[in-house]
Amino acid sequence: MLWPVLLDTGPRDTTWSLGERVSTRLRWVDDPDLPDDLVLHQVVVRASTLLDIDEQPWAQLIEAGDLLAVRQGDHRTGDVTIDGCLGLDDFLGIIGELPVTVGIVRRVRVVHNLPDRGADGWIRRPRDVRLTDVPDARPARLCDDPSFAEPMPDDWEPEPGTMQIVSPEEYFRLARDQLPEEQWQARGFLVDLEVTDPS
Repeated sequence: MLWPVLLDTGPRDTTWSLGERVSTRLRWVDDPDLPDDLVLHQVVVRASTLLDIDEQPWAQLIEAGDLLAVRQGDHRTGDVTIDGCLGLDDFLGIIGELPVTVGIVRRVRVVHNLPDRGADGWIRRPRDVRLTDVPDARPARLCDDPSFAEPMPDDWEPEPGTMQIVSPEEYFRLARDQLPEEQWQARGFLVDLEVTDPS
């Protein structure tokens, strides 16, 4: 089975390329703010309770075959039916006792949301999403429209004195009149992961 994994940013230790075998700790996202056809519905998983350092429940460990993921906000145990998708959470990587999920990357797509230009910033249209296939989840691939050209090389550097770093809010204020009425903006990646036996 292919499991959708939402990567808001590029994974730290690997780029997640097509065909790559990855080993990671995943979280379950109940409401990933994606169209219904991109998330899983009525998935039956086995749930057990994860305890914090004070022996208090803080999350569920959900299992479905070789898939293991952390789901926060619920502490029920046994068979549970859930909707949503998987997500990558860098925080889970530092919790050494959590089990990992191993899988093979079968597809990588950039997720673009469509916001409208508002008075003070972009106003995102809920669940209005476009997907673009790419060979890997390098952060350099997260380009907004209108530029769908190849991203800059990783070693590209601007000419000294030609680039100014500003906050998104300041950029919007300075460039508002030159910005389009609407614009597809890259949000992250959606990866189809074929979960495999970790051994």
